[in-house]
Amino acid sequence: MPSIVVSAMVASADPLPAPPGVPRSTVVAPADLAGPDPGVVAGASHALLVGERRHELLVRKQAAALADRGVAVAWRTLPHGPGALLMLASQAASASLSAGETVAFLDALAAQTWSGAWTPSVTKLEDPAPSMSQHVRSLSPGGDGFVVTLSGPAPAVRGVGPRARPDEPAVDRGTLYCGGLDRVPAHARTHLLAASGCTEIVDLPGIRPREHDRLGTSRAVEAVALPGGAGVYLPAMTGRCPACAEPVFTDFCPFCHVRRTVSVEPRGASA
Repeated sequence: MPSIVVSAMVASADPLPAPPGVPRSTVVAPADLAGPDPGVVAGASHALLVGERRHELLVRKQAAALADRGVAVAWRTLPHGPGALLMLASQAASASLSAGETVAFLDALAAQTWSGAWTPSVTKLEDPAPSMSQHVRSLSPGGDGFVVTLSGPAPAVRGVGPRARPDEPAVDRGTLYCGGLDRVPAHARTHLLAASGCTEIVDLPGIRPREHDRLGTSRAVEAVALPGGAGVYLPAMTGRCPACAEPVFTDFCPFCHVRRTVSVEPRGASA
């Protein structure tokens, strides 16, 4: 099976630990055009770059630079924060799937993942854009801060309050991971659980990046909830790439950008 490296494009962070013997994962700053360390890429036939949507131009540049090193590269920009990218990249690398299946697995996992944050202030938050009243509230003393939703069809900023509700239709999630739970007020924890559709909240310091430009303040705490229950199902395989022979789950190979062959496996599979 072809070897694949999964790289999260996050500034100044470390990859989350992965079980020994699984395909490799790494972390590269979005502006670092040198890309993944040659020792990590050595021997890999494919690579998957995972970045934030705001970094799409930088992701494309890194993908082109890595392709010049002889690696077949796919890339994804997602509506998630840096901590979520670390978790998604780690999960994709640990799934031990083929290169084509790894991309399809990441797509399915990211679509069902909730990511957001608690922040005490929105004065420097740009996306999603806070309202004028929320800016004013940030300047006032007291209060439990704000819950920011980054994922899903409607990213939003909401003041922590008693009537929190899920941000999206029900998805089977159980655990919400926070990168610095001790700083989140009790009422804000309840709001985060309601927004994400989770039932428990735990601390995971590894998802806290060392740079804080995404949320505008170093006091913000990112939160991520992966889908639970039966896991993630791959979509139906639509064929294989005629160039690299990897399984394809859409119309084109994400690595070679070549139209896939005729469908050979009509049903999806779980991962």
